[in-house]
Amino acid sequence: MNRFLIILVCFLVCACHKDQSISERNLGVHERNDETDLNIEDQDIATPRTSKPPATAENSLTRGSKIIKTGNLSFEVSKLEKSKSRIDSLVKSVDAYFENELFKSRGNRNSYVMKVRIPTANFDTFVKQLESGTGELKSKNIHADDVTEEYMDLHIRLENNLAYLLQYQEILKKAVSIKEILEVQEMIRGIEIEIESKKGRIRYLTDMVKYSTLDVEISELIAKELAYHASFGKRISNSFNSGVKGLLGFIVGMVSIWPMILFGGISYAVRKPIFRLIQR
Repeated sequence: MNRFLIILVCFLVCACHKDQSISERNLGVHERNDETDLNIEDQDIATPRTSKPPATAENSLTRGSKIIKTGNLSFEVSKLEKSKSRIDSLVKSVDAYFENELFKSRGNRNSYVMKVRIPTANFDTFVKQLESGTGELKSKNIHADDVTEEYMDLHIRLENNLAYLLQYQEILKKAVSIKEILEVQEMIRGIEIEIESKKGRIRYLTDMVKYSTLDVEISELIAKELAYHASFGKRISNSFNSGVKGLLGFIVGMVSIWPMILFGGISYAVRKPIFRLIQR
């Protein structure tokens, strides 16, 4: 009996010790989990939250994706109108358009000056086609400007301006005195001006990136026809025409002085009677 009681007591002691160890381990796990959760919360609070533009296709850009291409080409051609017609066809083939077109005639040179807006994807193709058969290339200048950084900066500033605008509009709702209302309205007006300015600049950059600009000039040298280069028949014809023009000019001149001719004729007819009267 005593031996049975001793065994029972030992069993109870072992069981209590085991439950205590399990409880300690569970407590340790809960403590570690609580500590981990606390660290995560602290990390979220400590991490600064910056205002970022939404991740749209317009804002998710890599450097080099916003390129403005511009250039100018100058050609000497033998047949101006034919070359101009060819350029018109090339412009249509690449979905481009003329922003400006000017014809000039100075001295012995005729020329067309054109400003062409070309989809950027077709810019290089258009330039190659233009160089291949337009005429003698006199000058060429192609420039590419990377505006990705400016484009992204404008979008970030625009998002900030819009956020500020919402904040000031909420403040305006709570303003009480006229002074407060006027001050907040002035701040809102300044922010709205900045917003419109940034939107305008973004629209300009978008258009310049989408359509490249190329200035094209084609000119033709006109050789003047010299007299000694004309054929014999042409020279006879020119001489006859000159004679006719001279005769007609003489007749016109005589008609214009008919009063003097009439006065001279009358004077000649009455000169003898007048002399006789004088002699008496």
